[in-house]
Amino acid sequence: MECCGIDIESLMLAIQLQREDLEECEHAKKGKHREGEIIDSEVALEACRQELEEMATLISDQALCISIAKAVESDALLIAEAKATEEQATGDRALALRLSGNPPARPATNTTKTNEKKRPADHLDDASIERFKLMNRFEPDHAESSSSAASRAPPETRECIACTDRFPAPALLRSPCSHEYCRDCLFSPTFVGEFRAKKLEHDTPNRTYCSQSSCSTFVPPAFIAKDVARCPKCSQRTCVHCKGPFHDGVCPSDTVSQQVLEMATQNGWQQCKVCKRVVELEQGCNHITCKCKAEFCYVCGERWKTCACPHWQEERLYNRANAIVDRANDAAVINEAARQRRVEQERLNLIENHECTHERWRGRPGPRECEECLDIMPLFIYECRQCRIMACRRCRYNRL
Repeated sequence: MECCGIDIESLMLAIQLQREDLEECEHAKKGKHREGEIIDSEVALEACRQELEEMATLISDQALCISIAKAVESDALLIAEAKATEEQATGDRALALRLSGNPPARPATNTTKTNEKKRPADHLDDASIERFKLMNRFEPDHAESSSSAASRAPPETRECIACTDRFPAPALLRSPCSHEYCRDCLFSPTFVGEFRAKKLEHDTPNRTYCSQSSCSTFVPPAFIAKDVARCPKCSQRTCVHCKGPFHDGVCPSDTVSQQVLEMATQNGWQQCKVCKRVVELEQGCNHITCKCKAEFCYVCGERWKTCACPHWQEERLYNRANAIVDRANDAAVINEAARQRRVEQERLNLIENHECTHERWRGRPGPRECEECLDIMPLFIYECRQCRIMACRRCRYNRL
């Protein structure tokens, strides 16, 4: 097997040489810092070691997959023909024994059924073999002329729902909702890295974030030592108890957080009882879904549908209705009476569709801001025909 013009033996040798270089660097750095202190070079070396191990495993697994795929492609038909010949001979012998008056000890039908159950090649069709080729990206072992390559019919292509590029049908992966994704969109290295980082963040109890307000990066447990968290992005040190900047001695009472809570009470903001985030509602109904997935009432803070508070407030309904009317294409030319009628229509529509399932969409030319992720879409954006929420392509298919 070759990868990017390099054979498997050369790739494994290169990885082994890099492993030896890492070991030399680790031996050279031993005893050069205080016990328990985490330094950036050690974190970088460990990350490099993990990456080399993953790469070696990937290359070995890919070589095995390609070997299996080639064996299935080249030998499956021969094995099936040999089995069919053997089964025919077995059936002929059983028939001859029955005609001679000496029936076989076991019925031939049982043998045939057993062989049918054990025949793995029956489940490997042309589409499966093509998928093997595309997933492992191996080429024929022999060269072919340009005329032969040009004479082959082009493969069937379909569109990836995320990037809208077209790919051969076996190269796309179908999700349970029938959407098809290419491999780079579904499992790109950047996406996998972000997913692992977010999983580590959500799996960590009592999470610590960088105390620098302009950073606020999550600090993984590997960067915490002796109750001090060092930010992997800006190197700011944070106290894991009060979540503020690092300080000597015992952690004092967190008066700043008390002031924030007091300001939240004065302004009518609500605090999530699960993750303790402070939430400010600008528009929409009083049903709040926090980032931690907790659902509560914005008026009283209790779990949703366990209180008698109203579902919405008229002031926020009118604010949202005015925002929808003002972003219309003809908002600047309609008179005040027509505008007020539109505002009332949108207010009633928001009440009717406050638990919208977002089944009907239309495109609006950009640039416009996504109301879910707040990203600016330069060309166009989707608008729900029922509740009027604007969402980008990613949020439409993955959040709403």
